[in-house]
Formats: sequence, C-alpha cells, structure tokens
Amino acid sequence: MALKLNDNYVKNFISDDELKALVPAVEDAHQKIVDKSGEGSDFLGWVDLPVNYDKEEFSRIKKAAEKIKSDSDVLVVVGIGGSYLGAKAAIEMLTDSFYNLSSDRKTPMIIFAGNSISSSYLVDVINLLKDKDFSVN
Repeated sequence: MALKLNDNYVKNFISDDELKALVPAVEDAHQKIVDKSGEGSDFLGWVDLPVNYDKEEFSRIKKAAEKIKSDSDVLVVVGIGGSYLGAKAAIEMLTDSFYNLSSDRKTPMIIFAGNSISSSYLVDVINLLKDKDFSVN
C-alpha cells in the first residue's frame, strides 16, 4: 500500500530537507512493523487484524449486537479505569456528540456505569433504567 504525506500544513515550520532527513527512520520503522522484528514486536497483533481475526467470535458479537439492538432501550457499558474506554472511543468515533439525544437514533441509548465512584451517578443510572429494557456489557 502506497502512502503519500500531505505536508501542506507543515511547510512553514519544517523545510523539505528536514522532511527528507526523516525518510530513512520512517522506512526503518515501517519495515520493523511489517517484519514484526523491532522492540515491542509482540504487541503488533493489530497489524494483521483486518484479515486475521476470529471470524466465529466476530459473528457471535454481531449476533449479540443485533439482539441487543432489537431487545433493549438502553445499553449499559460497565467498566472501571480504562476497561470501558475502548467502547467509549468506538462509540464516539461512530456517532455524533449528542447521539443519545437524537430522535432518529436506531440503536439503544448508551450509558456508562462503573467509570465513576459517584453514588449519585449510579442512582441516576438506576432511575434511568427503572422502566426500560436494558442490556449490560
């Protein structure tokens, strides 16, 4: 896959010679990623993820998502620390900032629990869920 650097926004800050000087380091880093040979190479599973993943597990996830979508008014994502951040990042990447407030939303409202030690917040979550069908992830 060929990539092209769009340097339009750096031309006032970095000279062409400075950019050209970076080429060997970038090519070296790229080769180490492709070969999985550099330091930290055991953390490069993401490189092949688009083609090398558990397709059966992915099918189960999609089936569960369809069930949640059809059965639930709300999806509660539970996690402490960083364990909920992957879901939060994906949701924010795929939706707009006011997704939960949208009247044309086609999927359950999504809220997070466990990411705060506020008892008031958890009471608010319980009150929100009181009369709703919900799923927990």
